[in-house]
Amino acid sequence: MKISHLGRRITMGIIAVVLIAVLIAANVVINYFSLILHSALGGDSINTSTSAEDSDALTHSDKVVQLAAEESIVLLKNDDDFLPLNDLTKVNLFGYGSTDAGFLLTGGGSGGKNITDEQVTKKDLSEAFTAADIEYNGNLMRAYETFSTFDADYRQGGSTGANVTQSLLNPDSSFYTAQLMNECYAYSHTAVVTLSRWGAENGGSQELVNIGTYANGAFLELTNNEKAMFNALQNMGFDVIVLLNTCNNLELGFLEEYSCIKACMYVGIPGQSGTMAIPRIIKGEVNPSGRMSDTLPYDHQTYNPVYMNPYYVSNDMVYQEGIYFGYKWYETADAEGYFDSVTNSHGTGYDAVVQYPFGYGLSYTQFNWEFTSVPSVLSDENNVVKVKVTNVGDTAGKDVVQLYVHAPYTNGGIEKAERVLVDFAKTPMLYPSSQADADHPNQCEVELKFSAYDLASYDAYDKNSNDFKGYELERGDYTLYAMKNSHDVASALTFTLNVSTNETYSTDPVTGTQVKNLFTGSDAYASCPIDGNVSDRYLSRSNHFANFPTERLSVNVSNKSAAANYVYDGYNGKNVSSYEYGSDYGLFIVGEKVTEGETETLKKATKDMLDGKEEASLAFNEDVMQELKDYDSEVWDIVLDQMTKEEIISIISFGGFTTQTVYSVGKPRCDDKDGPAGFNNNVANSAKATNWTLLPDEALLGCSFNKGLAYEIGAAQGVEAKEYGINGWYAPGVNLHRSVYNSRNYEYYSEDAVLSGKLASQVVSGAKDNNLYCYVKHFAVSEAGQNPNEKNTWLTEQALRETYLKAFEIVVKEGKANAIMSAFNNVGAVLSGYNHAMLTTVLREEWGFRGSVITDWFTGSGYMSKHINGIIAGNDLWLCGSTGSASAPIDFNNPAQAYAARRSAKNILYTFVVTNLSSDEIAVNAAPHSALLDGLWIGLNVLLGAGIIVCVIFVILPIDKAKKPAEGGEEKVES
Repeated sequence: MKISHLGRRITMGIIAVVLIAVLIAANVVINYFSLILHSALGGDSINTSTSAEDSDALTHSDKVVQLAAEESIVLLKNDDDFLPLNDLTKVNLFGYGSTDAGFLLTGGGSGGKNITDEQVTKKDLSEAFTAADIEYNGNLMRAYETFSTFDADYRQGGSTGANVTQSLLNPDSSFYTAQLMNECYAYSHTAVVTLSRWGAENGGSQELVNIGTYANGAFLELTNNEKAMFNALQNMGFDVIVLLNTCNNLELGFLEEYSCIKACMYVGIPGQSGTMAIPRIIKGEVNPSGRMSDTLPYDHQTYNPVYMNPYYVSNDMVYQEGIYFGYKWYETADAEGYFDSVTNSHGTGYDAVVQYPFGYGLSYTQFNWEFTSVPSVLSDENNVVKVKVTNVGDTAGKDVVQLYVHAPYTNGGIEKAERVLVDFAKTPMLYPSSQADADHPNQCEVELKFSAYDLASYDAYDKNSNDFKGYELERGDYTLYAMKNSHDVASALTFTLNVSTNETYSTDPVTGTQVKNLFTGSDAYASCPIDGNVSDRYLSRSNHFANFPTERLSVNVSNKSAAANYVYDGYNGKNVSSYEYGSDYGLFIVGEKVTEGETETLKKATKDMLDGKEEASLAFNEDVMQELKDYDSEVWDIVLDQMTKEEIISIISFGGFTTQTVYSVGKPRCDDKDGPAGFNNNVANSAKATNWTLLPDEALLGCSFNKGLAYEIGAAQGVEAKEYGINGWYAPGVNLHRSVYNSRNYEYYSEDAVLSGKLASQVVSGAKDNNLYCYVKHFAVSEAGQNPNEKNTWLTEQALRETYLKAFEIVVKEGKANAIMSAFNNVGAVLSGYNHAMLTTVLREEWGFRGSVITDWFTGSGYMSKHINGIIAGNDLWLCGSTGSASAPIDFNNPAQAYAARRSAKNILYTFVVTNLSSDEIAVNAAPHSALLDGLWIGLNVLLGAGIIVCVIFVILPIDKAKKPAEGGEEKVES
């Protein structure tokens, strides 16, 4: 019947429409994520075929990894000088964490990297003991491997692929049979127990407070199965050495509960071969010199003001503790008598609350200190304190001198911590007097420096009623302490400087730029105070911390939505009439070397050369580079006039692990890699193992207290980058360990901004000296492991400036950083990347930063999708792995947009120029490209296209299957 023909046509028409929709959607999606898909399917375009054995850079980097572990591992406990065990030949490795699969060499997310057994530089704990001529009990190892084969840190599933909770794998008490324990004891009376805890970016929405089946912080406490293991070791009478192989600090009260535990070492996440340092320290071949970069209380929650707000709730997190967290809380609370009534099995007062202070660490030798020079008056410039350190023990070793300041505090006045770190220094190797000679010094003099500005406090509320809001140095006595750690004043060297009158800082002492409230009260950017209009509710030292938080603080801000959409309007009147686009003035940054006879010249390189698609001998145009190193040079206007509008949009929009080629000015394609524990491919090709060096995690490196080592790490990364044509590194991370439960803590150095900032400064300097720019991250107040996309972070401006911005300020001023990564989160209610007060007024104007700011990971929608808000604020580059609509919709007829976009293009180019002023070589890698993706893409289009054509044919030319009438008969019709 005709109805059946019509039904068939309608059905085919619907199928055709569906196929067309699928075709369009598939092409949009594939095109949108083509950059990432090409990399994932085709592999990284960078040649990683060079093995560690064949690469001088990789060999050197591996030595740096092992040196870093030796300098950073902290000896926390050593009862009766149990260590070193010089003659140790056999050992039992207890705990699943001691196995090759269980020991953690990396974490997850940005700070992690795939590491597999195929990598020759990978050294598991068992290999390290073997290399140190210490045999381990193979039967015990095999018993654990029978229990589980889970590889705790091989993230085959992706950037956070491993299950965080599975790092706690350990058998229950039934595993430790009498037969097993007797056999182990007969093998060796010494047991090394590894306790592991894995951490990962996006580990959980409630961080490590509640994750998996572990509630209320239990993830960082000893588990029942771990207790069963220690009970078995205690009952058998083993001598136990505990290794803390953790991304986050455990509660360590158990170290005092088991008499069998003789020693404990914090080994952190030691990277590809840092394990080699562990048996060397146990045997005494290396004297430990690490110092804890965090305070270790007995209980992470009790007496801890941060614990009220350890993760985001209802899109908000309030840093309710103000400036008081870490040692600044514990030392100040102790000074105020806050712990006086505390008594428990660990002791009374402070001793009952804090097990190991910030900066704590043991050595196998002893040192004497004496001041050899102290300033007589306080200078606005560098004040130098000199300390002579002498080894008075019988073992060679290194010591750490920490310089703290105590500022005068008035009850109810400007908030001040009892003690604040201002500088630190690690000695070179010092030898016992009996071994000393010209090449083996017995003593040395270390210098510690600070300025008056370093001692100042930020008064956001005019608490001392002097009609000034900003940094000020109140009159009174300032005591400086040279200390072993943040607490032990009894063994400190002290001297006092008197400040006779209040000193205020209306301008930055380095740049001379005005400094004033930007985020408080009526002065707040976007009319949204970052303290949430509840300034009196933040923790105060007043009256001995009378307002210690007992409930979570809620903010009182009605215009959060308006603030989130606020766009800075200060550029609306800019005169951009002189701007040109696409002019050709013959200036280029990189050109092709051309040799004619004995003459070598530079000419403009082709786009394919700058894209890495065409072989060429490229070189920097030194004359142009020397002009452009001055950010204010008029030559910049000429260079920028050469850029086309399309190039400006491209270089801003598509910064996903690269910066784009700019043919008009001779800027080649650059490769940037994630970090901060070495270069990785987490997003683009996470399952691909590479030969790039896996560094120890920053939390362990923070324990080194060694600026020289930090420089060597940066330099080694720079040299490695040259070998592979890598230009930029998303590292180091200088956010702080505000809460022990933050699942990204291992990516950051410490709880202290000065320690973090000065170490990061040296990493940046070492890298930049070797032509690698570093995007220091995440700017700012991004102390969360679950990426806080557009979540509101509330705090006082004092806490913001003195604490959370301080590390970045140090890196900019001392490390001369020329690249920064903005953060996922809002500062108050304004996104970091849309915040002109943060990215321009503070960063560029107050501190003098020159360079580019990149976003965090951008998917093309959601977070940072309002390109114009970001560009005008001072965010220059989008870390975008997509194409298509992720392109910035810049209106070049709009003066503010045209001005800001041109400035962003300049900033990106400037970072490239100043990083390469000393470079004598250029290697350009082509963008990753997958023939497989091309084939699949074409095949998909062909298949869908053919289906559409067939459907259309059926619709337009329906086939009439009716039978022709028989000769002489009537036509038969189908029913």
